[in-house]
Amino acid sequence: MKKCVVGIFFALVLCLAMLPISAFAVEKTAITNVDELLQFAKAVDNGEYDDETDAVVSLEADLDLKDVKTWTPIGSRFADDGTLLHYFRGKFYGNGHTISNLDFSENYGKTEYPSFGFFSEVYGAEISGLTIQGKLDVSNSGYVYFGTVAGVAAGSKITDCVSDVSFTDTDKYINGTAALCGYAINSTIEYCQNKGNFSITKDVSSFQMGGIVGLAQNSTVQYCANTGDMTSWTPHTGGIVGELYQASKIINCYSTGKMVPLGNGTTDFGGIAGTVGAGTEIKHCYFAGEMDLSQYTATTPYKRLGGIAGGVSSDTPVFENNYFVKTENVPACFKYQDAGTEKTLDFMKTEDFFNEITAADGKYRFNSDGTPLLPEHKYPTVEETPRYYYSSATTAKDEGKTGSPKTIDAGVGMYAVSAALSLTGMVYVSKKKS
Repeated sequence: MKKCVVGIFFALVLCLAMLPISAFAVEKTAITNVDELLQFAKAVDNGEYDDETDAVVSLEADLDLKDVKTWTPIGSRFADDGTLLHYFRGKFYGNGHTISNLDFSENYGKTEYPSFGFFSEVYGAEISGLTIQGKLDVSNSGYVYFGTVAGVAAGSKITDCVSDVSFTDTDKYINGTAALCGYAINSTIEYCQNKGNFSITKDVSSFQMGGIVGLAQNSTVQYCANTGDMTSWTPHTGGIVGELYQASKIINCYSTGKMVPLGNGTTDFGGIAGTVGAGTEIKHCYFAGEMDLSQYTATTPYKRLGGIAGGVSSDTPVFENNYFVKTENVPACFKYQDAGTEKTLDFMKTEDFFNEITAADGKYRFNSDGTPLLPEHKYPTVEETPRYYYSSATTAKDEGKTGSPKTIDAGVGMYAVSAALSLTGMVYVSKKKS
C-alpha cells in the first residue's frame, strides 16, 4: 500500500511538471475597451478590490476616452471625515498601452475628490507600463492632491508610466499638488516620464508642482525624466519633484523642459527639485532645460532659484554628481553652491559629458542627437513576457530582443496615511479605511 501511495504521489508530481506555467497564473481582470475600464472603476468604488493584494488587472488595448466627458478617479469614495472607503491594492499592468483624451477638468477642485487622478489613491499597489494623455483646465478652486496616474501613492510602486497631460490654471485659487504622482509616501517611482506642460499663473500659498512627484515623503524617485515646460508661481516647483521631504531621494533623473519662474522670488524653484528637506538626497541628476527669467522680478542674487534645487529647508541634504545648464545669475542652489556643476547646453550634448556623468556612477545611454537618455529598461507583462521600453525623451521600443523579465519587488507594505506635514503647513486628512 505504501509503495502505491508513493507511486501515485510521483505520478502527480510528473503530471504537474508537464503542465504549462500559465496553468498556475494568477487570475486576471482584462480590460480591452472603455466599458470594461469603467466597470473596473465601479468595482473598486464598490469595495470589490479592498485588501485584494493578489488582484491583477491587465490593460490590453489602447483606449480613447473622448466620449467620457467627466472622469471620476478610480477609488474616489470618501467619508465625511476624509476616510477613503475603497481603494485598489493590487497590480495594474498597462502593458505599454495608452489611455488618451482623459479630461480631468470638470471634477478637479470638487470637495468630494480631495485626491484626484486616474487613480485617486493607491495603497500597496503596483502600477506599470501605463501612458495617460489628456488635459486639466482648472475651473474650480480647491485643495487637491492631483497626480495624472495617482493623486496619492502610499507604500506603492509606479514604474514605466508616462504622463502627457497639460495642467493649466490662470485665475483660480488652488492648493495641493500637480505631477505624475501628486503625493508619494513610502513609495518608489521609477522609469517614468512627464511630457505635459504645467502652467499656474496665479499666486498660490501651498502647492507642490513637479514633473514626476509633487510631494515626496520617505520615497525614492529614480530613473525618471521630465520634458514638459513649467510656468509657475507655486511655493515649490521642480522639474522632477516639487518638494523633496523627509529622507526622500531623487536618483539618476533628468529634466529638459523649459522652466519659467513667476513672481518676485518668494517661492522655491529648481531644475530638479523646488525645495529639499532633512535627510534628502539628489544624486546623478542633470537639468538641461531653458531657465526663462523674462517674467521673474526677483533681484539678484537669486536666493530661491537654482539649477538643481530652489530652496533648502534643512541643513542635511546630500548632493552628488549633479549638473545644470549655465544661466546667468542662477547657481546650482543658493545655499549649497556645490549642489551641482554648471555646464553649457552644447557641452551637455557631447560624449565628453556622457563620460563625465557616467564615470561618477550615473546610469545613462549615450545620445548622439542630444543629452544623455535613461538606461534601457524592460518590464514584464502579466504573463511575464519581456518587453523592452525606453522611458525617456525617445519613444523607441524594440520587441525583438530577448532577455529575462524585470522582477517586480513585493513593495514596502501597507502604511496608514494620516500625516500632518508641519514643514509645509499642509495637512493630509485622507486616510484608508481601517
